[in-house]
Amino acid sequence: MQKRNRVHIYAFEILKAITDEIKKGTYPNKAKLARIIGRHKRSIQRYIEAIRRLNAPLAYNPKRKGFYFTDPNWVLPPVTLTEGELISFFTAERFLRRLGLTEESIKLRTALTRMAELMPKEVTINLEALEKVLDFSPEPALEANPIILQTLTIAAQKQQTVEIDYYTQRTGKQSRRKVDVLCVHNHLGEWYAICFDHKSGEIRDFNIGRIKEINKTDKTFKPPANWNREQYLSSGFGMFHGGKPVEVIAVFDSDQARYIRERRYHPTQHLEELDNGRARVTIEVTENALPQVARWLLQYGEHVQVIAPPALRRMLIDTYRNALKAYGEL
Repeated sequence: MQKRNRVHIYAFEILKAITDEIKKGTYPNKAKLARIIGRHKRSIQRYIEAIRRLNAPLAYNPKRKGFYFTDPNWVLPPVTLTEGELISFFTAERFLRRLGLTEESIKLRTALTRMAELMPKEVTINLEALEKVLDFSPEPALEANPIILQTLTIAAQKQQTVEIDYYTQRTGKQSRRKVDVLCVHNHLGEWYAICFDHKSGEIRDFNIGRIKEINKTDKTFKPPANWNREQYLSSGFGMFHGGKPVEVIAVFDSDQARYIRERRYHPTQHLEELDNGRARVTIEVTENALPQVARWLLQYGEHVQVIAPPALRRMLIDTYRNALKAYGEL
């Protein structure tokens, strides 16, 4: 069997840096490209030839004295990881979260970040969270079996239905179900499989740490016609999705508004300045995500007031009343 040629990860990074600069439309010459990648101008010619071997619509403009793409929509073909590299990545990611701030862990973090950029499109990873994993004490998270992670990733790539034994925390029961893996997603250190669940007929999020066993099947699938990964991940709050769209409006007092301004808690977040140092935050979520939004807002106590929707206001009012009962009369 003929061995498939693969672009080395380091070489891919250099090619990507060069093509990204050319796509800016500034007509960079060899000298500028050499400065960007930290190489001598003579070495650029080898990379230019490599890009052309990838059938890139690369051309040189004599008047602008620089390179450009005749098709601005062309993208560098991705380098995908082998099955062995996938299991290595998931094992290393698991190990990294157990290390302290050592020289070895810093090197591992750098390597993982590079590998994460080459993961298949069916796997989404928060690179910023991966970079920060050594800077903060990691929050308690369910550990995912690297073998199960690898199997789910391959199933998503090949669009192959799998059977899983899954423990549902809410019911305290374990069930066996067939799922079509649409995406493997890392959220704040925990791995989730976003799947079309044959049992419910709906798209569900499965915490991979609760998958006890997984088996491949000989059946393949096509993603739902309305499936959009980016839209799905941004529609809920955290890993809570589903239900009708709903607008959340909350007003933070001056004490907390100064911190709220520093962070972006949701892709749809809009912040409006109010008088006396207050700030109004608006986000678009879904009905099923409201309990998670409530848990987020509860940490701010009296420093935040929910304006809408009424269902979220009721959740917070009931929580505060029940908490007061638990502590008795003051």
